[in-house]
This record gives sequence, structure tokens and C-alpha cells, in this order.
Amino acid sequence: MKPIIGIIGRPEVTRGHNEVMVLYESVRKAIVQYGAVPLGIVPTTLQSYLDKKNSDVLPMNEEEKNDYDILLRLCDGLILPGGDEVMDYDFEVIRYAKKAHIPLLGICMGMQAMGLESGGQLKPVVSYLSHRKKKQDYAHSVNISPSSFLYQIVGKEQVEVNSFHQFTVIDPKLDVVGTSPDGLIEAIEDKTHPFFVGVQWHPECILEYDIVSQQLFQSFFDAVKKR
Repeated sequence: MKPIIGIIGRPEVTRGHNEVMVLYESVRKAIVQYGAVPLGIVPTTLQSYLDKKNSDVLPMNEEEKNDYDILLRLCDGLILPGGDEVMDYDFEVIRYAKKAHIPLLGICMGMQAMGLESGGQLKPVVSYLSHRKKKQDYAHSVNISPSSFLYQIVGKEQVEVNSFHQFTVIDPKLDVVGTSPDGLIEAIEDKTHPFFVGVQWHPECILEYDIVSQQLFQSFFDAVKKR
């Protein structure tokens, strides 16, 4: 039986002005490419999350959390994708992954959510580097800690990444294992977990040709299959 990978849904609006919960196509295709089944994980509340801040919506109550956990229990691995605003349901995903020791990969805002849940903060990016080069294959380098799990995955102390984010996480209570030349946090992990890795860049968008992205996804799916 193929493993099931949960993708956390993100609120968007269509060209017809309909509010929808979306799964990013590049993430969905990556899951299928590596031989798994994608499953959309959407909030189990009646609230609208579009154009809202986390402080604008009520946190999930116990019944809603229990309903949400029903979806999470179907998954062998979880991917927290990018987005515009970290929400309470992101934290529930992270807490569940920790409790159940389920492999978790955080991408861009997904990494920021992992940092926030651990006790970190977000601040706007102020840098001599441009961190919003959405249509550029590579934007800047990232220095990888040689003692990290991420280094074991990629085998390099420096990698090239793409980049399109406006905020950066600071002071996460996790291992900071990757930084850009301007000192911004680009990768975090928890070595006590089977696979608990967050990256600030978008490996799913350059997966077709980028070896480091391929190694990262392969390691995630290897951890999923070991469960």
C-alpha cells in the first residue's frame, strides 16, 4: 500500500471571486512522483481564513481539534506548504507530528510556522539580498551546518536555493541548521524526531532539475517508509 502524505490546505480566491482551500500543484505532483498518495488536509471549522490574520480568527476548540486529528491520523507524512499567514491549524499539525513522530517537512511559511510553534517570532525581511525572486531559478546561497541532519541529506556545506518570502523567523527553539549570507534563518530541524525539517526556500518548485531538492524529498519519503 502506498503511503499517504497530507498537504495542508491554504485559503485562496479564484478569478471568479470564490473562496477556496487549495493544494499547491507542485507539492501534489512531488508526492505522486515519489510514489505516495496526496491527501488534502483542510480546517474542520466554519470560519473563513481568507485575508485573515491568525489573531482575527478563533483558535480551534477541542471538538474541532479532534475532528482535525481524524484527518491527520490518516497520514504517514505531512507537508506544511508556503502561504500568506500562519494559522492555528498549522500549529495543530506541528503538535500532532511531534506527538505521533510523523515525518514533517515545512516549506517557506511552513518552516516559519514550525519556528513560531517552538517559541520563535516573525519579522519582515530587511536585507541587502533580495529574498523575493519568484521567477529566478536560484536567488542566493545557504550555508548548512556540517553537524546537522540536513547536511547528512545534502552532503554540502553550501547550496543554492530559490527564494520568495517577505518574513523571516527569529529565535526559534529548534536547531538552526541553515542561514543565508545575510544571516537570515533558512533551515531548522529537530534531531530528536525521525524527520522534522523546515526550509525557507521552495524545493518543490525546482525539483525537476535541482539535486538538493531531490535529496530532500527523497529523505522525507525514506523516513515515511520507515514508519
